[in-house]
Amino acid sequence: MLASTGFYAGLNLCVKKLSYLPALELLFFRSAVSFIICGLGIWHAGVYFFGTNHKWLMVRGITGVFALWMYFISIQNLPLASAVSIQYTSPVFTAIFATFLLSEKMNKWKWIFFMISVVGVFLIKGIDPRIEIKFVLVGLASAICSSIAYNAVRKLHKTEHPLVIIVYFPMFALPVSGFYCLFNWVDPLGWDWALAILMGILTQAGQLCMTKAIQLERLENVTFLNYAGIIFALILGFSFFGEVFDWISLCGMFLVMAGIFLNLFERKKEDLVIQE
Repeated sequence: MLASTGFYAGLNLCVKKLSYLPALELLFFRSAVSFIICGLGIWHAGVYFFGTNHKWLMVRGITGVFALWMYFISIQNLPLASAVSIQYTSPVFTAIFATFLLSEKMNKWKWIFFMISVVGVFLIKGIDPRIEIKFVLVGLASAICSSIAYNAVRKLHKTEHPLVIIVYFPMFALPVSGFYCLFNWVDPLGWDWALAILMGILTQAGQLCMTKAIQLERLENVTFLNYAGIIFALILGFSFFGEVFDWISLCGMFLVMAGIFLNLFERKKEDLVIQE
C-alpha cells in the first residue's frame, strides 16, 4: 500500500502539471494505457478476462471511474495538498461501508485513531478559505466513490485475479471518456504527451499494489496507509508549485502520522491476542 501511495503521488503531480487538459481527457489517457497493460497481463496469466463475480466487478469499475474523474477535477482546481487531503478521507468512508458490506468490525480505539488522522488531514490543507465549496464537495464525492470501490475489491479478493479487477476500470472508463474526447479533444503540448502516457503507467502500478494489499489484509489496516500520500503531496506541491504550509500544517502532518502508527500498533496487539 505504501508503494501504491508513492505511485499515486507521481500521478497527482502529472495531473496537476496537465491542468489545461480536460479531466475526462486525462482519464482517457490513463484508461487506455491501463487497458493495454492489463490485457497483456491477463493474457500472460492465462485467466478468464471477464472474471466470475460480474456484479461486484461492475460496481468496482463504475465507482472507480466516478472516483478518479472527480479526483482529477479537484486536483486541477485546488492546491495539490488540499485535493489529496480531501480525497484521503476515503478510509473513514471505507471503514463505515465495510461494517455493512463486509461485516468487518472495528474497536473503539481504531475509530479514535481514525479521527486523529482526519483532524490532521484538515489541519494540513483540508479547510482552506481560498477554495470553492463546489470543488470540496467534488473531492468528498470522489472519496465516497473510492471507498465503495475499495469494498468491492475486498469482496472480490477470493474469486478474482488482481488484473481482472483492475481491467474493469478502463472497460467502463474508455467508452465514457472516449465519447467525450471525440467532441472536446485538446492536444497535449510537447513533452506533455509523455506525461499523459506516464499517468497511465503510474496508475497501473499503483492500482496493482493497492489491489494486492486490499486482497491480503483487512481494509481498515491497509487503507490507513494511504495517509502517507499527504506527506508526498505537501512536498511535491511545495517543490513544483510553490504551495507553502505553516506550523498548523506541520501539526496536521504529525497527527496524520500519529493516527497511522497508533492504528498499526493496535493491529499488532490484536494479532498477539489471536496468536495467544
